[in-house]
Amino acid sequence: MEALNDGKENRQISLNNNGRSKSPCAIESLLLLDNTLLCNIEPDNGLYVSVDTRQSFQEHNETAQVSKESLQSVATNATASSKISFSVSPNVNEWQDKTLMNQIFAQFDSQNEEEINSESCNNISNYDIFDTFYKEDTRFDLNNVNQNVEKADQLHKNVLHQDKLMDASYPYLHITNFGDDTLKDNDFKKDDKNSSPILKTKSRSLNECKSLKKKLRFSNDVLIPKEAKNETNSTNCSSFYGLPDTVKKLIQEVKGICELYQWQDELLKLAVKTKKNLIYALPTSGGKTLVAEILMFREIICNKKNAIFILPYVALVQSMAILALKLGFLIEEYASTKGRYPPIKRRRKNSLYICTIEKALGLVNSLIETKRLTEIGIIVVDELHLLGESGRGATLEGLLTKIMFFSDMIRLIGMSATIGNLKEIAQFLNADTYSQNFRPVKITEYVKCENDMWVINLNNEELLIDMSTNDYKYSDDVAILDPDRIGGLIMEVVPNDSCLIFCSSRKNCENLALLLAKILSKDLYNYKVNEKMSLLNALKTEEGLCSILQKTIKLGIAYHHSGLTSEERRLIEDAFRESTLCVICCTSTLAAGINLPARRVILRSPYVGNQFLNLSRYKQMIGRAGRAGMGVLGESILICKKSEISKVKDLLTSQMDDSLSSLYIENNKGLNNLILSAIQLNIASTRSELHKLTTATLLSIQQNRIGVNLKTITDETITALLKCGIIKVKSKDSNTGNPNVTVVIPSQTSTCKKNLSVKKEVKTVTFTSETEFQLCDLGQAAMKGPIDLKTAYTLYEDLKTAQKHLILIDNLHLLYLVTPYDSISQITPIGSIYYDVIMELTESQMQVARLLGITEAAANKIRDGIIPKFIEKRVVHRFYVTLIVHELWNHHTVYSVAEKYQVNRGIIQSLLNTVSMFASSVVRFCQELPEFWAFTEMLNTFSKKLSYCCPLELEKLMELPSVKIGRARQLYKAGYKTLQSIAKADSKEVKKNIPYLSNKIVTQIIAAAKLLILQRAEDLKDEREDILDGIDISQIEIGM
Repeated sequence: MEALNDGKENRQISLNNNGRSKSPCAIESLLLLDNTLLCNIEPDNGLYVSVDTRQSFQEHNETAQVSKESLQSVATNATASSKISFSVSPNVNEWQDKTLMNQIFAQFDSQNEEEINSESCNNISNYDIFDTFYKEDTRFDLNNVNQNVEKADQLHKNVLHQDKLMDASYPYLHITNFGDDTLKDNDFKKDDKNSSPILKTKSRSLNECKSLKKKLRFSNDVLIPKEAKNETNSTNCSSFYGLPDTVKKLIQEVKGICELYQWQDELLKLAVKTKKNLIYALPTSGGKTLVAEILMFREIICNKKNAIFILPYVALVQSMAILALKLGFLIEEYASTKGRYPPIKRRRKNSLYICTIEKALGLVNSLIETKRLTEIGIIVVDELHLLGESGRGATLEGLLTKIMFFSDMIRLIGMSATIGNLKEIAQFLNADTYSQNFRPVKITEYVKCENDMWVINLNNEELLIDMSTNDYKYSDDVAILDPDRIGGLIMEVVPNDSCLIFCSSRKNCENLALLLAKILSKDLYNYKVNEKMSLLNALKTEEGLCSILQKTIKLGIAYHHSGLTSEERRLIEDAFRESTLCVICCTSTLAAGINLPARRVILRSPYVGNQFLNLSRYKQMIGRAGRAGMGVLGESILICKKSEISKVKDLLTSQMDDSLSSLYIENNKGLNNLILSAIQLNIASTRSELHKLTTATLLSIQQNRIGVNLKTITDETITALLKCGIIKVKSKDSNTGNPNVTVVIPSQTSTCKKNLSVKKEVKTVTFTSETEFQLCDLGQAAMKGPIDLKTAYTLYEDLKTAQKHLILIDNLHLLYLVTPYDSISQITPIGSIYYDVIMELTESQMQVARLLGITEAAANKIRDGIIPKFIEKRVVHRFYVTLIVHELWNHHTVYSVAEKYQVNRGIIQSLLNTVSMFASSVVRFCQELPEFWAFTEMLNTFSKKLSYCCPLELEKLMELPSVKIGRARQLYKAGYKTLQSIAKADSKEVKKNIPYLSNKIVTQIIAAAKLLILQRAEDLKDEREDILDGIDISQIEIGM
């Protein structure tokens, strides 16, 4: 088939010489085609239009110009072949997508015909009146149509002449739309002659077409689908996996990615052809995130839907800001205290919600409750294997279960590098799967034991193949300090390449960094001296500099673990990416969620803490070896003892760990929360509906292998919730359903809130499969938090007690009320420090301590390691944590507080985030209980201030992603006191005024400021329309 390749998006029109029909032309195409359309009109023969989405677009860089030569070439082709092919301009695309003209035809036909085949027109229900903008566009296109028809008539005469010579006719017109995924399978019918897919359409005469053309020109009531209006306003969504070319260019500019890997291209082509859920599994650093981003962009830009991106750690907001600004959508962060429930309803722009697992649960719940879940088109879950993690895994499983149970219109995308039971997870999500072992850079794996080194070969009979090792010529003293020769392994690659060393504990990371600073070549001091000094100065501005980092960074060495503040970790990560640092000693947490590739990865031990490595963790760690575009080789070295060789071999030949449901763990805690949430949101409220809901879980698929009976534990959970009064029967039992279940319930007060542990009398409740349940007030408040039931009971009692004796002279009492109950597991009180701090309290603060039972006498016993019997242990521990938070509230630095209480500064900072999140949950909890209205008012502003704990003038700057108090002070001192001043700033000027900031960070901060301002502007516009909704200002009557 020959074709004129005119335009970037090639559509082929072929005229076949078989078959007959009564209709003389393909007006669906002719009406809006520009002058690059060449067509054959045979008065006695019909023309059918078909759109084939099975092939990808062919891109061409030259714009077509129709000339006499082009017209003549058609006649020549007609002579040579019984099939002629032509091309259509890319300008046609926006009109032909979704068979727009077929839809318009169907509407006009319906005025004269009582019966229309409903399958002939696709999606014609949601139309808006064609406004002025589109009328003008239509008139312009119809003028072109006049010219096209004249040219087509001339061409028709030429082809008729050739047709007589060939004694053939061309009854069918096939339009093939490569790569367009807007049509579905039921839009096609089979051509009896050749079984090719032909779009179902109605044949019309040329007179009908001209008549319709006049109607279109003069009618004020032409109807256009909303989707078509959106597509007409937007950039052409076809050339880059259904996206505009600008997306491809931006990815190249922002991410430096010029060409996709073959697997990415293959997967995207499959993904754009179907709306089915998808799970794909590839090794770490294989490029999984980019595929997810392209699919989300497609949903936002082309389908005008919002997207949710769920990650274990929110770290993409700042890097995505530039793309969001350029592509015209908003990014809304849901992490810590950021994010509102429900989100603002946008009228002009769509949003990408970037969420942690816990915040995504709250977001989705709020959308279901307000009947707005249809605003979401796609949800992407990174690190899908977290389904098997206790705690967060149950939250994620419950979230995905509710989404699938409530709506099948939302597409779910999951990705992971380490998931063993891919088929089970795919069954749970009703998803297609895609997996490959692709890595952009090949990794060679080694095992080292003392002076022996083996290369790992899983395809060989002998798993470990012996190889020669280098003699690093250690002195006797250095050999004693470094028996594993880690220094020698590092010096083989640094400083020109980089090295990551995974250690089993945080303390080991720090000790190894100090050791390497002693034994590595002092020549490393001379490498990138200025950059290292800038890094040290930048760390100093963030409230202090660790003495270990001060020694090691000069040689390009650092450590990385959760004991560092988030700003310290970010600065170290950026310096490693920029090759300022060439060695990082880290814990296994660096392997998950942070993209820091290195030439060589060393595992100093096959342990994480006191746990022997599993294959998933091992693959995550070694997956950091090799950097795309920075070399062709990556290496991993696992160091072990001789006694561990056998276990290491078992590790290397083991299967990837399965992700198992944790809904049933801790007395069905996850199942409890799922059932309560379903009742609250009215997703499922009867016993039979709840059973149906639980059968949609991963636990339902895995119940046999786990050894639980899902139906039984579901009934046990409902029974337990009835007994504790969290749920109650809403209506009388139905006589239908399963055999009755009888529950003996300790009677409580009607509000389910007072004297929760007191049994006054016993009553019996019998329920069937159709019995409807509802939450009591306390259950409703717990779900709104969200706060688990055990914590909800305790919190309720603490708030009731505080109502009687609330001390507001100081903020200490309010801080105690919002200190998380589980924070005491992270921080253990030190008796001597506790005593000293208690003795330093003011009289008003001491009143709070005495109210809790912590008197001066009690403090004396606590100093000696004795907790008085009349005080609950949890109260003593919780108040100690509150004292730490109180120091931060009063603007003491993280460093000074960490030193005073002898706690890692990273844990101190993490504590502040946890407290601010729990404070927000307490606010939502109190909002559902009218008796706590005063707490709602007091804690609402309080919780926001907690997330920053900084002077008032810095709060606005702290809203920027990755800007902590040190950087906020820098910006403020340099004159950038508002988001507006940052958004207007020139990047070179900012870099000049603020030392130690890289160009990349400056660009990202400015883009993030612009995005925040744009979001607030959109908030105000949407709020204005909400206020004026339904009010006709022009009809205001002026009374005298």
